[in-house]
Amino acid sequence: MRLSTVPRLLKAFRVLAPVMLTHARDIRRYVFFGAPRELDRETRRDRARRLADAFEELGTTYVKLAQFLTTRPDFVPPVYIDELQRLQDDVPPDDFEKVEGVVAEELGPPEEVFETFDDEPISSASIAQVHRATVDGEEVAVKVQHPGLRERIEADLAALSLMVSVIYRLLRASGQASHAESLVSVSRDVDRSLRKEVDFEREAETMREIRENVVREGFDDEVVVPETYDGLCTGRVITMSFEDGVKIKNFDGLRERGHDLSVVARRVVEAYLRMAFVYGVYQTDPHHGNIAVADDGRVVIYDYGMSQRPEEDVTEAFARFLAGLGTRNHDVTIAALEDMGAVEVSSRKGWDALRDWADALSKDVAGDVSEIDIGAVAEGFDESFEDFPIQLNQDILLSLRAITGVQGIATNLDPDYDFSAHLARFFVEEETFDLELEEIRRDARERSERLYLDSMRDDIKDEVRAGNKRTVLAVVGSALGVGSGVAHPVLGNVAVSGVLLAAGIGTLAKVALSFRDTGTAKGPMFMMRYEMEKWGDEHRTEDDAERREERRKTSGGETGRTERVKE
Repeated sequence: MRLSTVPRLLKAFRVLAPVMLTHARDIRRYVFFGAPRELDRETRRDRARRLADAFEELGTTYVKLAQFLTTRPDFVPPVYIDELQRLQDDVPPDDFEKVEGVVAEELGPPEEVFETFDDEPISSASIAQVHRATVDGEEVAVKVQHPGLRERIEADLAALSLMVSVIYRLLRASGQASHAESLVSVSRDVDRSLRKEVDFEREAETMREIRENVVREGFDDEVVVPETYDGLCTGRVITMSFEDGVKIKNFDGLRERGHDLSVVARRVVEAYLRMAFVYGVYQTDPHHGNIAVADDGRVVIYDYGMSQRPEEDVTEAFARFLAGLGTRNHDVTIAALEDMGAVEVSSRKGWDALRDWADALSKDVAGDVSEIDIGAVAEGFDESFEDFPIQLNQDILLSLRAITGVQGIATNLDPDYDFSAHLARFFVEEETFDLELEEIRRDARERSERLYLDSMRDDIKDEVRAGNKRTVLAVVGSALGVGSGVAHPVLGNVAVSGVLLAAGIGTLAKVALSFRDTGTAKGPMFMMRYEMEKWGDEHRTEDDAERREERRKTSGGETGRTERVKE
């Protein structure tokens, strides 16, 4: 362990130890023994809030860790996801002298490289801050990485790796092997993502490629990607065209400038779908601070530090997954999940449970929340799978994070926005992404039917075995009962007769009980995004309905639901 890691490790221990101790005592009242503590709704939320505050205090690396944890509902309880999602990357800016030093090291003295260079930044986040400047009479934005950031992140990642290794062993020792593996997976993803995000040469190249695609496709009349200045971009500095606009969270500002929020929502979704499924490379961090609207109505997308280029087969499978949701073809959705390696369905009951989940998810993205029976979905999962059935790799998690982030932005802009209808138009009606949908549907239907036939054959075999077993037990039980009646007059032994009678009754009772379906629920629950509290929060759906109604009022009333594209 490097010496620079020690201070960061000590700080992380100081901040996180009280939170971790509290959680340990929630599981076992006296840490090493005792019953779990009963926590009410507000106490659980307070625990989650304390963890979010601790991550925020520890800075960049832990904020990124929190962001990745929000993509893992198989590992993180939903109430924690709610609280961790509020963490922001905003940080106080560095003094200009420090920024000037970074620019000088990378490009030369700012006064010699740029005609003008503003001392005050226009924004500051956890990775960098942005200053206005001019080059050849053109206004530009200069993104400058915080001085000492890479060294601090390296120390944080080393400290985090050490803590994760300890927690990993504790989780495995307590019998929570799946949670231990998930924790290691998340920490690796944070490590990989942060190292990419601090490489500004990579970000500039990604931005350049996406801009070229947007211009070539003629989509630049709806979306703006800043243009990079090649000679003024390095590993810690990016110089790009200055693209002004109103951030999409400023609803009043957008309306004052005459922008139609439903059109803005459509353009945001279309931009991300095109990046992901037409260009093959896209920004994976859509949030209100990264997207604005220019005066001419075009959507401006900033910050390409978090971006990815998935493998072609992953992109194609994810496209089929979204197409299945958009057209509400649940067999297509499940088959796509299988091809992504996200699920392994081996029974008819499991396929039916996933169909119910896919139906709920397709209604969710369409905004038909009132039609979802979340209890039935959870019960189906519990009865069909011993463990959390959907496991996604990091490429899919980042893609899903981007798509759900875009959906959230769109529904905030327009509460009546039908995301699933947009998916159906994109993948089916307009055929923007080349999908052989009829062939895909046929393949998915054949998988479903084959699984049903296999399950039916297995069920018949199981029933035959069970029937044979019941027959044998019934004969044995009857024989023991008859034997008890014979034993008393022949042997004159009441004890032997009683034992035989009891054994016979017990055997026949076992036969009778074998016909019962216990319906025992096992495994974790799985909830949709609008009902995140899996421990039973009866107020959550009502709260979400109130928030939805409030968004509708603030967005200017009813705008009319987009007509669904039928299969």
